[in-house]
Amino acid sequence: MTKAILLLVGILLLTDADAKDRSMPPPLRVYIPFEAAWRGMREVYRDRKLKTVEENQAQGILKSDFIEYSSGTLTGSHIAKIGERPVVTDGDWVRVEYRYDVLIQLIEAKETMVTVNADIRALKRDFMGTETWIKIPSNGQREKALLEEFGTLLFGQMFSLDKSGRGFWKLEPNYVPDMSTRTPVTNRDQP
Repeated sequence: MTKAILLLVGILLLTDADAKDRSMPPPLRVYIPFEAAWRGMREVYRDRKLKTVEENQAQGILKSDFIEYSSGTLTGSHIAKIGERPVVTDGDWVRVEYRYDVLIQLIEAKETMVTVNADIRALKRDFMGTETWIKIPSNGQREKALLEEFGTLLFGQMFSLDKSGRGFWKLEPNYVPDMSTRTPVTNRDQP
């Protein structure tokens, strides 16, 4: 009986550890003005070549078009890398894609909150050839990647979602200029 209880506790601990790895990142609170956060996220969209299908600065909304993540025979295993793959017994996975829904909110004059959600869907083809899009719950990997890129753009290579605390955020960000006024970075140390 004691061994069974210990085994059950061990399984629960492993399940809990796995759940922590698959958790959604919380909204990122940065101590910068809204405009800097907005320009920074737009710059990340441009760098990733994301097509924006909805952009409303007054509401702080940036929504990208769907991006193909994987297609072909390995689609099923690739779904598990970014979401919780449902079991399919009546067909095959054909393609998986995702898009970003970003919300940037002004909290105070120099405090902004950035929330990122990945909308993931997978195309299932049944044995009769009928194709259906299935919504896939995200495991947080796509959201973390976008927030990391956003933070690195604003705060440099020192940025990490794991480093939190107001002290770190008091660092002056490298404000992101518009692409039209941005000059290419060159190595100024060379003669």
